[in-house]
Amino acid sequence: MLRSSSPLTSYDVLLSTTAAKEFKALQKIEQTRIREKLNELAKDPYNSLHRLDTKRLSGTNHIFYRLRVGDYRVIYFLDEERIKVVRIATRSDAYSWLD
Repeated sequence: MLRSSSPLTSYDVLLSTTAAKEFKALQKIEQTRIREKLNELAKDPYNSLHRLDTKRLSGTNHIFYRLRVGDYRVIYFLDEERIKVVRIATRSDAYSWLD
């Protein structure tokens, strides 16, 4: 679980087993960038300030969102006061499992 050090964080960020493996496989610089964006997302999960590049995904039975961090896409969904990350992958690989 990733957690922001700020007391203002209202949502926890949880990584699935797959997302955790994908995160660990990234270079440290990419891990840092993604961690920073996830911490921002935890503070503003609905992106009401429009500071993050998020988008709701269509064409699935579930409500998934994607967070764009450079060449990477973080696929997640909101569950109560949690952000559950299911995938962290490049654009070319991130959406193939949705079919």
